[in-house]
Amino acid sequence: MTAPKPAANTLETGKIRNIGVLAHVDAGKTSITEKMLHLAGLKREAGEVDEGTTSTDYLSVERLHGITVKSAAVRFQWGGAFVHLIDTPGHVDFGNEVDRALRILDGAVIALCAVSGVQARTEVIAKACATRKLPRLYFVNKMDRAGADFFGIAEELRANLEPNAVALQFPLYEGQRWTGIVDLLKMEVFYLGRDQLNQDQKASGIPLVASCLPEPQRAELRDARADFIEKLAENDEEILSYYATDREAPQALLTKATAKALREGRLVPLFCGSAFIDLSIRLLLDAVENLLPSPSEALIPEGIDPKTEEKKYLLPSTAAPTAAFVFKTLKDSTGELYAWTRIWTGTLGVGHKLHDARSGKDILVKRLFGIQADSLIELNEAGPGEIVAIKAADIEPGASLCDPRAPILFEALDIPEPVLSQVFEPATLRDLPALRSALEALALEDLSLKLRKEKETGRFEVAGQGELHLEILAERLKREFGLMVRRGNPKVQLKERLLKGAQVLENFDRDLGGERVRVSVEVSVRSKRNRPGVELLQNPGLRTQPQYLAAAKRGAAAALAVGPSQGYPLEGAELTLISLSPPASQTGKNGEIALEAATALATRRALLEAGSEILEPVMRIDIDCPDEHFGPVLNSISSRGGRIESVEESPGSKSIVAQAPMSRLFGFASELRSMSKGRAQFQARFAGYDATRAFS
Repeated sequence: MTAPKPAANTLETGKIRNIGVLAHVDAGKTSITEKMLHLAGLKREAGEVDEGTTSTDYLSVERLHGITVKSAAVRFQWGGAFVHLIDTPGHVDFGNEVDRALRILDGAVIALCAVSGVQARTEVIAKACATRKLPRLYFVNKMDRAGADFFGIAEELRANLEPNAVALQFPLYEGQRWTGIVDLLKMEVFYLGRDQLNQDQKASGIPLVASCLPEPQRAELRDARADFIEKLAENDEEILSYYATDREAPQALLTKATAKALREGRLVPLFCGSAFIDLSIRLLLDAVENLLPSPSEALIPEGIDPKTEEKKYLLPSTAAPTAAFVFKTLKDSTGELYAWTRIWTGTLGVGHKLHDARSGKDILVKRLFGIQADSLIELNEAGPGEIVAIKAADIEPGASLCDPRAPILFEALDIPEPVLSQVFEPATLRDLPALRSALEALALEDLSLKLRKEKETGRFEVAGQGELHLEILAERLKREFGLMVRRGNPKVQLKERLLKGAQVLENFDRDLGGERVRVSVEVSVRSKRNRPGVELLQNPGLRTQPQYLAAAKRGAAAALAVGPSQGYPLEGAELTLISLSPPASQTGKNGEIALEAATALATRRALLEAGSEILEPVMRIDIDCPDEHFGPVLNSISSRGGRIESVEESPGSKSIVAQAPMSRLFGFASELRSMSKGRAQFQARFAGYDATRAFS
């Protein structure tokens, strides 16, 4: 990060807009962000993804590949709003960046390609927003492309993903040429390429209204406007009273009702445009200011009082005790640690002492910054709703920062399981410490990377979300840290699943440190196919001293760490402590040691008796390919053990959804590019685990 700029003042909460720009890869979200920054006066010209001149994609590896691999934050003013914008990756391998950003946003702009429509990643993003009740609007980008179909996309959204989707804009055409936009909220007309006329109309207060259009267009407009007003009237009595009596509601009331319906999830607006057309991005920014909620209006996630375990609900007030959430941490080139933090309530200032309710640590805020892509703006303090970077020692991602007198614990970060691993080793032994430091820094920034050092060789096993994820990691090591690495062959992360249940009684009778200790433990194991990981339970009637129960659980957990067949982690297993007989007499620590050992032995015997099968990651494949390459693509999927789930047709192309084992997908992206001459798009995301034999 570059040197800090001069200090800035705390922002007014009601004027802040915390938004994310989200999309499937290649829908144009970074270009949209660049145009926003240009129009807001932060850049003389909007950066180009193809030319590597973007602000939010500032890593050299991002500019080289033309994709976003890490979230970037920027802040700017638009009208009366102060916008904090998070630009997020579109590729599924970097989906954890999106998941973390959703935790701290108040609204989202989801970009769609006007030609490709709703794509695989769009579905995942939209469902994640809906789960978190995040207000969102859609921007149908690339309207200047041949084959753009705004209202077809609106229908697709309503039918499959967003039942409350409704157009708030109407595209105008002359023949096949897109020529303008009608604002259905105000019924104002804006023509492309006539920016001065549009601005003069706005300044004069006499806009070009839809009644000036030819009759055929006015008829279509009336229908589109009626759909919007009817949707608004369904849950708003004031609007309904105007609608029922065929009267035009006042403009201020319509805007207020639209913002309220959007905030409550009863309306999901659609806008149209192009990242390369200033007018359409201006109108989009106006919608961000006027329709998306401020932190004063948005939901604050509930927290838990760590002492009483009671739910706590907060209001965004500067007078309230401080509560904030760290959604990302990273180190700069000098090794300094920065924590990206959303302030929910209260104020944060330099020198403030906070408590992390998750780790139990006390945190001193050394310095405070606003974030401007790869630059920092030094702040003295910040208030509710702001997204800032904190410089503090020993702060962790997922930290729940709070006033020590008012502790609150927010929902923990959800870290995806890795599906692929590779061995990384330095080109020379003298680079080993530098490689360790660099990998630790990148894993701190990207929680979906997992590191394990091989004790025998000193090499590192790095696990991640896919081939691209690990390829980008190797490139970042080279470009940002000057490290050349050798990589082993990719290896899938296998697991084991129990074949049946088993119950075992272990009578433990041993001499421990010259003392005879006798204990017994009975356990049962069974497979739970639809649950991830391992669950450890106990018989409701089991009663024993807490230290003995804790020792038994430690023994069970140790034995459950590896499966009975080949030592892979267990998936979907449940163990129950049925009975536990501690030593007959006081034996001190020896009794705990005996119970821990006995439970481990009983658990291991039960696992061996139950037996297991090997599981591997199964990926959902989403492919968009031209019609002429459809046959070869299907053959390639089948040859890799894939199962076709659906095929959808659109003009000139087909969308294929399939499932295939991760182990058979190595090199598929390159093969697909080759067979389609670079025209097919492909993404694979983790769908679950299945037995290796299922795809043989």
